Amino acid sequence: MSKYARDEDRLRELALGGDTAWRAFYDDLRSPFRLFFLKHTSWSNDQVTSLYQDVMVVLHRKVTSGDLAAPLRSSLRTYLFGVGKMLYRKQGGTQNRWEEEIPEVAVPASVEDRIAEQERAAWVRDLLNRMDGKCREILEMVYLRGFSMEAVAEDLQRSGAG
Repeated sequence: MSKYARDEDRLRELALGGDTAWRAFYDDLRSPFRLFFLKHTSWSNDQVTSLYQDVMVVLHRKVTSGDLAAPLRSSLRTYLFGVGKMLYRKQGGTQNRWEEEIPEVAVPASVEDRIAEQERAAWVRDLLNRMDGKCREILEMVYLRGFSMEAVAEDLQRSGAG
């Protein structure tokens, strides 16, 4: 029996190409991967997320083409991190000493979702600050304060009537 039987089972699921299997695999390893590369590199959150996307593309190609198949010589997690390290170096990363420990504890998706939401909010605030006052006011009323269109129209007629 293989040392990596669970990973080989998962690899067979992935090879079938089902979206559900790939989504679960993607979600399971996203947090540990991001934590590792954010800790050991000077890359930004966006750069690490982009690296993870690139790694998943490589893995998908290897699995669906049959280049990565049982019997495995390492866990899929180790393989994924190894591909990440190689792509990191190819993309100009300079880290030479890697910690051998790959984090096991994933950050709950809700934490990552909150961080992503905060980043989107900052981006939207920046865009709103670039707009003229009236447009910004309307967008803020509708999208940030939850006003209905009727309430916005009523407020604009009152404030514009003077």
